Amino acid sequence: MIAGRFFTAANVVSILRIPLAITACFFLREGNPALTLLFVVLAIVSDALDGKIARMTGTVSDWGKILDPLADKVAFAVFALTLLLLDLIPLWIIGVLLIRDLLIIIGGLLFYRHQKPPSSNIWGKLATLFLSVYMLRQAVFIGFQLPSEDFLWNTDLLGLLSVFMVLFSFTTYVYTAIKLRGDTDAA
Repeated sequence: MIAGRFFTAANVVSILRIPLAITACFFLREGNPALTLLFVVLAIVSDALDGKIARMTGTVSDWGKILDPLADKVAFAVFALTLLLLDLIPLWIIGVLLIRDLLIIIGGLLFYRHQKPPSSNIWGKLATLFLSVYMLRQAVFIGFQLPSEDFLWNTDLLGLLSVFMVLFSFTTYVYTAIKLRGDTDAA
């Protein structure tokens, strides 16, 4: 059972990340980099604020532990799909993100069925930051890529570093899940 109140200020901030991302996508498609940047930054700020609000108000909950990463994933998916459709991000990066997210969902169903979901860790937060910066750069500052776009698999060093961080953070969550499962089995 998921504990805690659903409608808290922190959870509302998490949920608002989705319409912020959709609005950013609209302006990206319209070719308005200033408003795209504004709404992406607002979405990133909402990601930084929701946890702080929850801790400040004493409303950290299981709902928040689910809604925050879920909002991240939906916002990233919508924005990444828009970037893909506009040929601003390579398909293989989308594939890596999809496979990782599917494995997280499957792992969550298998490992956390009767347990509280774990909090995000620093590696997940860093992966989100790197991926956010990469996607923002692809959307708004595409002319500043170094080295050339065809560096490796149609991306550059920032894109590769972002994917590496995503995969590294995924391995830390797998390790945590296995450790929690082992601790539960031993008890």
